[in-house]
Amino acid sequence: MASSLFLWLILEDIDYGDYEEPQKNCSVHETIKGGRVSYSNGGLEGSVLTYDCESGQYPYPFRRRVCNSNGEWSALVLPSGKGVSTATCKKMLCPGQLQLDYGEFRPRKQWFGVGETQTFSCKEGYALLGSALRNCTEWGHWTGTMPVCDDQSDDCRNPGAPPGSMRSGDRFRTGDKVTYRCQSDLDLLGSEVRECLPVREWSGTDPRCQGKPHTFDLPATVAQALSSSLSAVMEVSSPDHKKQDPDYGRTVNIAIGRLNIFILIDTSGSISEKEFSKAKEATANLIRKLDSYEVEIKFHVISYASEPHEIVTIMDPRSSDGDFVVERLLEFKHGTKTGTNLYKALYSVYERLGLVKAQKGSHFNETQNVIIIETDGFSNMGGNSKYVLDLIRDLLGYKTDLQDNTAEELLDVYVFGIGENVKRKELKNIASVKTKERHLFVLSQYSDLGEKTKPCQGAILTENWVITAAHCLIKLNNPEPVNPKNVEIKHGKGKSVASLVILHPRFNVTGLKDKNISEFYDYDVALIKVSSKIKLTPATRPICLPCTKASNRALKLSPDSTCRRHAETFLIDLKETQAYFIRQGKSRRQTHIQTEEKRKNCIEKYKPPLESNKLVTLTDIITNRFFCSGGSETHKDDITCKGDSGGALFLRKGMRYFQVGIVSWGTEEICDSKTKSIRDSPKDARDFHISLFSIMPWLKEHLDKELEFLPM
Repeated sequence: MASSLFLWLILEDIDYGDYEEPQKNCSVHETIKGGRVSYSNGGLEGSVLTYDCESGQYPYPFRRRVCNSNGEWSALVLPSGKGVSTATCKKMLCPGQLQLDYGEFRPRKQWFGVGETQTFSCKEGYALLGSALRNCTEWGHWTGTMPVCDDQSDDCRNPGAPPGSMRSGDRFRTGDKVTYRCQSDLDLLGSEVRECLPVREWSGTDPRCQGKPHTFDLPATVAQALSSSLSAVMEVSSPDHKKQDPDYGRTVNIAIGRLNIFILIDTSGSISEKEFSKAKEATANLIRKLDSYEVEIKFHVISYASEPHEIVTIMDPRSSDGDFVVERLLEFKHGTKTGTNLYKALYSVYERLGLVKAQKGSHFNETQNVIIIETDGFSNMGGNSKYVLDLIRDLLGYKTDLQDNTAEELLDVYVFGIGENVKRKELKNIASVKTKERHLFVLSQYSDLGEKTKPCQGAILTENWVITAAHCLIKLNNPEPVNPKNVEIKHGKGKSVASLVILHPRFNVTGLKDKNISEFYDYDVALIKVSSKIKLTPATRPICLPCTKASNRALKLSPDSTCRRHAETFLIDLKETQAYFIRQGKSRRQTHIQTEEKRKNCIEKYKPPLESNKLVTLTDIITNRFFCSGGSETHKDDITCKGDSGGALFLRKGMRYFQVGIVSWGTEEICDSKTKSIRDSPKDARDFHISLFSIMPWLKEHLDKELEFLPM
């Protein structure tokens, strides 16, 4: 008889309590050869590890890693896909000039280290357009402009070849094409193929070769290029715009200035809350800038990760209120969604434009449309973003198979790639390609996204001339002067645009770089000529300039006075002289110019930073052209804020104010142009100002036609 076995399983509900897996933290003992490591949130999940290197170097293979849920930092992987165990600091290099038609360049090599130079010259009969000498900077960019040798015998100018590239095609007649390629490890941004157009211009965008993933566009360059392009958009949208010659510039008629601006912000999980805050603030600054134009603008702001979210829609009547749009944007919270679905975000723009077209009918094509895309990587969800842009182009009546979008007067697509994970080629296919404009920018971090301007002060000398500091008028990270058209002067209730910028010829901010002094401000003075006369009012008046006959009459001095006599009159006290400057563009503050024996004690306060540098002396940096202020023993002196540079250092004589110096730089930064509550000036804080008496011959050279100067 077979036996049977029965098993009775009694299951009891036993409360073991809530059990959670202990959180796995990432190591905070990572290293990089030649550099240092920092952590945003210790080793917690989501923490960002950042590698930093010395100036002129970059972390390889990349700068940042993220702590995963498994307690491991994201992998260190080379561009080839091979893993490495330790990051390394590598020297920043600039790609060399590889091609110069009808010219010579020395030395000939593929890569240059920081501080190295390359020189250029042209054969007889050819003019050198661009720089004769370029320096490799610590950002992997060259100073100056691309060299080109040209004899102006063709329909189009020789397009040249940017550093790191080779160009095929040596005929520059109408219809001829040229093609560019970059050497390995460089991405080609801009147009790969360009055609000489009947208007004697090259199609497309100037090409450039950019190192991956460690080289980025400089914020100042981005600001200038973006400002130039957007200004063209705004000019067309202005109700005062008149149709131009069809061969040049943007050529659309707008009865009423209207503009739709769609801003798409990547908020995928790869972007930290801190970076998202920076992105919002930078975007808010851009919105404020756009809102300042005399154009009717409607904003549409989209946050996108796996799904798009409308923060502000153009269907909202308040979308034309810049303050409202900024407020809604800054209120928007960072989400936790993953994925980057740019396709869906663009499709939502397409749907909105479809609704607008249905409402406006034949008036739809009276409104320009600008799409601004901000992303830290590449689209990893949804369909092809280019397909949606083609739908938008079709909606606007444009062809979708063109490599050049210059004819698309009603559509501009700007793309900002942020960080090391940017897929440049993918973003290049999305951005508009228009002659003499740039629509694709690659930046290191979100804080670089906002337009970088230098808030500076100045003083009106005549209806045509303004005086300021030279360092206010050079490009950030580049000692070259800015384009005058990008200089705006605000005065009283009006604005003026510069037509000419003149820096003192002896100003050289990098003049002591070989002695380990990164910034040098001797001769820090510049003149700005405005494009149209400044309308003088009680709120907009010229300041009195010493060493002129007008000042001499105001001082009631003898007609045969000299400039030296004026200097003695203003600085008669050999110890200290009461003076003033304007802080934050609105309030007059008191200080004292220290002269003679007191000047020596004044400048000594800058000495401690130089103790470790045996290559320079104190007077190498603070030359006799500088006034020193601050540190009065008997008076409470104020010091300047960041943003006060270029303003007047002035004295009061009777009821008149006389400018004797230009605010240049200081030893302490306790405030900037936006600081509301400013602490008391530290006792040892010092400000340095260029003495106008020391550069009076240069002022006379340029202003003699408008001001009568006294003999020296």
